[in-house]
Amino acid sequence: MRDMTLSFHPHTPSFTRANALYLAHASAVAYDRAPAAAARERLGLRAVGFHNRITRTRGFLGVCDTHAVLAFRGSDPVTLPNWMTNAVARLVAHGEYEGRVHHGFSSVLRHAWGRVETILEAVGDKPLFLTGHSMGGALAVLTGCRLAKMGRPPVAIYTYGSPRVGDPTFCDRYALPTYRVVNRLDLVPEMPMASLRRLLPERHRLMNEKTLGKLREMADRVPCYGHVKTFVYIDRDGVVTPDADVEPWHTHAVARAIATRGKSFLEGITDHLISNYIYGLEGRVGKKQTGVRRRGL
Repeated sequence: MRDMTLSFHPHTPSFTRANALYLAHASAVAYDRAPAAAARERLGLRAVGFHNRITRTRGFLGVCDTHAVLAFRGSDPVTLPNWMTNAVARLVAHGEYEGRVHHGFSSVLRHAWGRVETILEAVGDKPLFLTGHSMGGALAVLTGCRLAKMGRPPVAIYTYGSPRVGDPTFCDRYALPTYRVVNRLDLVPEMPMASLRRLLPERHRLMNEKTLGKLREMADRVPCYGHVKTFVYIDRDGVVTPDADVEPWHTHAVARAIATRGKSFLEGITDHLISNYIYGLEGRVGKKQTGVRRRGL
C-alpha cells in the first residue's frame, strides 16, 4: 500500500471532493478480505467487519476520534447470492421506507440489519457517514433511511456507481444529504431501468393508437425506478461536477457509442470499477484507467 494522507471533513454535510475521495477509498476497503486491517492501514480507522452468510453481504464500520464510516461492499461477480439480489428488481413496500424499494436490496439489508445495528452502537455521538460502491451504494441509501427513522440520520451518504433503489415516490420523499457519484460512462447506475414508457413515442406514424396503447400498458407493468439526488459526475477530463444535469451524460453516452461503434460499452464496464472512481477523484486522467481485473464490481 502506498503511503497516503487523505483529508476528511467530518462536520460537512455538503459535497466536497476530499470527502468523496476518502469515502471512495472506504468503499474500496469494503472489498478487502480483511477490511478491518485495511481500514486501519489506509484510513486510520479502528474497524470491525461484518458478513452475512446467507446473502454474502459484507462491509465494515470504522471509527476514529472525529468520525465514523459505515461502508458496504458491492456485488461480487463470482458470488451467486449477490447476483440474485441484483436480479430481483421487483418493487415492494416496507414500513422502513417511503414509497416502494428494490426487493432484492431491501431483503439483503433486512437479513444483515441485526449485525449492522449492533456494531453501530460503537459510533456514539460521532458524525457518521455511509458509503458503498455498486450494490453497496444502494444498501447505504436504504441504511440511511432506516437510521433517519430511528432519529440517527447520517451526516451524509456518498455512493459510487450505485444502481437505482426505489420508485419515484421513494426518491421524491428522500431528503438525506446524498451524493451519487458516477464515473464517466459507468452503465450500472442506469439499472434497473427508470421506465419503459419513456422509450415509447407519444405518436408513431407506423403504429396505430390501439397497438401503441397496448405497448404502454405493458410498459406500465414493468417496475418504474428513479434515482435519489444529488448526481455528481466525473467526466473524461477529471472534472467533478456536483448537482450535474443528467441529460448531457446521456447525450455523451450515446455519442460515444456511435463514435466507437459500440465499443464504449466495454468502457461502461471498466468505468464502474471502484479503482477507476478513485483515479477520477484524484484527477489522474493522464493515466489509463484499469481494466476488469478486480473481483468486485
